[in-house]
Amino acid sequence: MRIIPLILPILGLLVTDSPAEDKSSFTVTKLRDNIHVLSTDQGEYTTNTVVFFGADGLLLVDTQTEAEAEELKRIVDRYGKGLPKYIINTHRHVEHIGGNAVFGEEPVVIAHELFPEKLKSGSYIFSEYPQATYPDIVVSDRHTLEFNGETIEITAMGGSHDDNEIIVHFKKANVVHLSSLVNGFNFPSVDSDGDALLFAPLVKKAVDMLPRDVVIVSGHNKNGTWDDLCAYHDMLVQTETAVREGLDAGKDLAALKKEKILKAWESYAQSYVSVDEWTEYLAKRISEGRDNRPTPHVPMYHAWKKHGAEAAVALYYELKRGHEDDYKFNEFVLLGIGHGLYGKNNFDDAAVFLKASLEEYPAGKYNYYIHYELADVNNRAGDKQKALAHCEKSLELNPEFGAAEALLEELKKN
Repeated sequence: MRIIPLILPILGLLVTDSPAEDKSSFTVTKLRDNIHVLSTDQGEYTTNTVVFFGADGLLLVDTQTEAEAEELKRIVDRYGKGLPKYIINTHRHVEHIGGNAVFGEEPVVIAHELFPEKLKSGSYIFSEYPQATYPDIVVSDRHTLEFNGETIEITAMGGSHDDNEIIVHFKKANVVHLSSLVNGFNFPSVDSDGDALLFAPLVKKAVDMLPRDVVIVSGHNKNGTWDDLCAYHDMLVQTETAVREGLDAGKDLAALKKEKILKAWESYAQSYVSVDEWTEYLAKRISEGRDNRPTPHVPMYHAWKKHGAEAAVALYYELKRGHEDDYKFNEFVLLGIGHGLYGKNNFDDAAVFLKASLEEYPAGKYNYYIHYELADVNNRAGDKQKALAHCEKSLELNPEFGAAEALLEELKKN
């Protein structure tokens, strides 16, 4: 699940007139005459969709969140090519697949071979995605698509940010969407099924397979060049080495953070992963290995379907007390369910999970976002006082959180 990060400009590329030139939450960047990038502000980060169009029709790489789905469809309609012939999803996260269903069953959806089962596990099971979200073609290694006179090479690159990622290379146009293998060339984020130690080898694989003059579209935030990718790979190798050497010297995570062992690379902390967080990702992975236990989402889902949100939360506590060794428990379990249900406009149930997350993790990293969503939920329910209190708490925890600031201004006007 990806929530929260920081708007950065798209480097070296010009925004031009486009089918989205009227007031829109999308920014359109022209990479080639027939390849555009549609970027949205997700609160504190951008998400980048590629639109490729020509005589054969239109193809999308990633489809944003469900909240942007209708606007995305309106923009796509303006290209005059009808529904997309193909949708390629770089991985299963909500901001990359949310618009699939708005285009119906007609587009051919292409994704990683693990993609279908991933939509039925973790917090994603609560989203109950319709069949149109699921792939018609799955990629285990490499798949080549000929479309609009272009050769599109789709390569499985799962394992770093998430285990079901692919990259999409438009070979003649020399443009590649690298998904969240690069996070705007900032410190990476690692999903529950990802692996911090796999970024360096997978980025090296991308460096070796891509031409030096390629234009790189990131899954989030700024785009870049092959040279940026090489520098990013060097950072990954060097930061891992620094953390390993610190651990080998007998230092624990707290000492590594206190000594600012990765200070030399702090320029890469320009998105939502800080120096300390990347240090923690690496140190925990090196010292603790991979945790392959399942999360408790599936039994909680069945409890929710049968008995409601309160029963699912009660089961969470029961499993955590009696079966802590059988499941992975972290702050993203309750938060992820609540956030997903909020995105589905199931506000009552979302509030139950979000409140439980605050109670379980009073110092949680994303509590400012939870307070923002609870502010919105209470505002929709007509409880302005609770909405104001949650909004103010959100800004207390993160004074630069623009979404909460905007909601607070709206609440004070009304």
